[in-house]
Amino acid sequence: MVSKGKKELMIFQKRILGLLGFFLAPCAIGFGLLGDNSAIVDPKWWYSISMTYYANSQICMIGVLFAMSVMFLSYVGYNTSDRILTIISGVCAMGIIVFPCGHEGITVTGLLGLECGTSFIIHCTFASLMFISFAIMVGYNFTRSKGEKMTPEKELRNKIYYACAGIIGVFMLNQVISATCGFPGYWTLINEAVMLWAFSFAWLVKAEFFSCFNDKTVSPEISNYAS
Repeated sequence: MVSKGKKELMIFQKRILGLLGFFLAPCAIGFGLLGDNSAIVDPKWWYSISMTYYANSQICMIGVLFAMSVMFLSYVGYNTSDRILTIISGVCAMGIIVFPCGHEGITVTGLLGLECGTSFIIHCTFASLMFISFAIMVGYNFTRSKGEKMTPEKELRNKIYYACAGIIGVFMLNQVISATCGFPGYWTLINEAVMLWAFSFAWLVKAEFFSCFNDKTVSPEISNYAS
């Protein structure tokens, strides 16, 4: 059994992670638009959340991802599977910061001063693993239930979790297609934002943020996984 204190802590952490994920894209782009990015040779910083690393809103992108990394790494979790996936997510979020993507006119980048091409490969690897861990957590861990019966609200939540995991998977595939087929660069921003919002919505539902999705009655057969 999960103690009341532990459950309250996990709900708090889920809400913070959900809100951070939701506001990452709009804040990184929004604050970037407010400032002066004239120092960038070819201003395409708004093509992706990662490229805001080179905009005046750099601190927003780094700050939110760092906060998400800390929250993931400190997440209590219901079981070992939860901890493994959130640790992977936390390490990947930190890796995205340490190994930024490249930008035209810049040859060396990041904390370690790597050549942009090398940093970009590592960056994309961490980003891919992070979104994969998001999809598994939402589509598998969130939908688990030890009880044979589920409340109608739990069944609805599971549909939401499956839909959010599916959206993450579809837009990961769309990112591969758009990058391979030479779609306009801003498609990366669209793909990233949609995946983050799907992740955010699932975590906020899991965190009982929306009362309309919460159980109205609790069946004695529903385990602590029912949320």
